[in-house]
Amino acid sequence: MKKLIVSALAALGALVLFGWVYIGAVRAQRPPTPPPGSPIKYHWGSLHVDEDQDEVDSELEEAIIESIEHAPTDEFDAAHDGVREYSILVLSGGGAAGAYGAGFLSGWTESGERPEFKIVTGVSTGSLQSTFAFLGPDYDEDLTEVFTQYATEDIYSKRSLLGVLLTESAWDTAPLQALIERYITADVLDAVAAEYEKGHCLFVGTANIDTGEFIIWDMGEIASSDREDKLERYRKVLLASCSIPVLFPPVYFSTEIDGEKYYEMYVDGGAQSQLFLRGFMLDFEEMLEQTGILGEADVSLYIIKNVHANEAVHREIVSASALSIASATINGVFDLSTDSSLFRVYMLAARYGIDFNLAAIPDELFLDLDPVEFDLDVMGRVYEYGYEQAKAGFEWAKLPPDLAPYERVEVIPAIAAQKR
Repeated sequence: MKKLIVSALAALGALVLFGWVYIGAVRAQRPPTPPPGSPIKYHWGSLHVDEDQDEVDSELEEAIIESIEHAPTDEFDAAHDGVREYSILVLSGGGAAGAYGAGFLSGWTESGERPEFKIVTGVSTGSLQSTFAFLGPDYDEDLTEVFTQYATEDIYSKRSLLGVLLTESAWDTAPLQALIERYITADVLDAVAAEYEKGHCLFVGTANIDTGEFIIWDMGEIASSDREDKLERYRKVLLASCSIPVLFPPVYFSTEIDGEKYYEMYVDGGAQSQLFLRGFMLDFEEMLEQTGILGEADVSLYIIKNVHANEAVHREIVSASALSIASATINGVFDLSTDSSLFRVYMLAARYGIDFNLAAIPDELFLDLDPVEFDLDVMGRVYEYGYEQAKAGFEWAKLPPDLAPYERVEVIPAIAAQKR
């Protein structure tokens, strides 16, 4: 009997060893990666951001300056009084909670108070909203459909345990890719290009895992390109911006170094910043001065935070499974990223006298809202709340939530007033 048990254990050990060897042999392999130490190149459509301000103008700043200089003189001067009005819209990540932003934008249209945006930025679920928000109220119907008509199975499918072991992620986002292709068409790209030509800017954020950089893409430039693969690139950027690490598979972008083709790994921009505006704002006043409109522009910033405000602590029960714990951990990291990003934007807005406005889901509502569960009933209620909130005339928050007294800063007089 003892020999039989020993033999069985040996056989089991051999089977486990064989299984791990087999998994190691057949699991997903990365396409060729750039050699360590090789020069960093930026993919077409993406912009180099000079975070340390070592350069005179970063590519992002140059894109904004060009949009100001080439815009029709009356495009942002509806009152014809010589004062340009620039409205900036920032859309955060939040997964299924994007139903809030979709409802809010549509309700904002109904209120008659929604401005025409000079700049729109989006990350993760905010990137899916960004194209529709950029194109204006005519696309509210599409925006509503995307965030109220598609359930979890239309966004991703869960893999088997073996599938998780053999691939790069727990879930497969082929349904999300198909959804993006359904709504981001050649006609939509033409509409984006037309707005871009009038001086409007659309930026989407992703994270390059290989370099650790937050990468910003100029979607208007991509849409306006003569390249045959511009539609593919536009869709691919949106997919990458929504690819939650671990849960969703990463997206690869090719780059050429010394005549050889390599591939870099991109994931959800929320891994580094759940909302963004910082890049060009580091030299915002200088940009307005370079374009000759310092003192001739009023700037308003609107942030739609597609998650709870996080002003209070509340309990969320996490089931005892690896994926549930991983999901909760990722959500926690994203919450921290959101708070950090929001505070930085607030500080820069105060520095430049920009009118700061924030909307978010109240903490006490929709406690059953799970960012990675696209429950149509919950999303429908969240959408309607955001819609009614904005339609009725929303009182925007003028500060990020839960700031300590010493974190609040006095707003510098608006740039537009400095030369008047």
